[in-house]
Amino acid sequence: MTRFFGCIHIATLTACAFFARPALGDNTALLNELNAAQSAYDHGIEVARTDPEAAQKYFMDAASGFEKVVNGGVTNGHLLYNLGNAQVQSKQIGGGIGSYLQAQRIIPEDSQLQSNLAHARSLVKDRFQSGGGMLMEDVSAWWHFISFNGRLTLAEIAWIICWTIAAFLFYRPAIQTQSLARVLARRTACVCAIIGVILAATVAVDMLAPNFYPQGVTIRDGVMVRKGNGEGFEPQFAEPLSQGVEFRVLEKRPGWLRIRLGDEKTGWIAANQASTA
Repeated sequence: MTRFFGCIHIATLTACAFFARPALGDNTALLNELNAAQSAYDHGIEVARTDPEAAQKYFMDAASGFEKVVNGGVTNGHLLYNLGNAQVQSKQIGGGIGSYLQAQRIIPEDSQLQSNLAHARSLVKDRFQSGGGMLMEDVSAWWHFISFNGRLTLAEIAWIICWTIAAFLFYRPAIQTQSLARVLARRTACVCAIIGVILAATVAVDMLAPNFYPQGVTIRDGVMVRKGNGEGFEPQFAEPLSQGVEFRVLEKRPGWLRIRLGDEKTGWIAANQASTA
């Protein structure tokens, strides 16, 4: 029995270590960069009405600083949220939406994040309505109400309960003679196992899906969608895309991305005109 719980404990610690992220407290340079970025953003808010040009410079400095911290290896939903705010304020709508989408994976329950993402999307010039197909976002929307780490923790708890009951039934054969207790124990173990499998599956999908069909967003205006991966191919649409248009990446080739828009239309765009998760 002791060995069983020891294995569970080791497995849990291993999972936690695997998903752990570097802390800001371990890197003074990143901490200073974060403080400078936050200070620049606060200054931008203060002078936004009286001196819009100065505010824009502050917001751009803030966005640059937050981005350096993110690129330094810090993964944090609130940090990505702050980066998105600075990008939107500095009129980098596409980059802001991309940062919000990344933050949404970590803190999906944050109402302010949802509100700011909706506002950023309202600033996008080009809109593409869903073509009615069952997209990955339609299927996965329900489980993103619980954060990635929350689902991982709940899956671990469910499996610990399941295997604890299984071990108890194995090491306490006397309970086998008690019909009602045996049935309740088995059903509880089965329910926990099912919950654990479902939650673990959602975690796996979140980890693997971006590798197959990464989410992306245009970060410039005038993005021309072409029929092939090269400037020599004809435009797929009459008008170019504005920044902030979201899509899924279907294929990657050197310098080019084959994308699927919200209305399920596809085409190729230059990779340097977009940001992908």
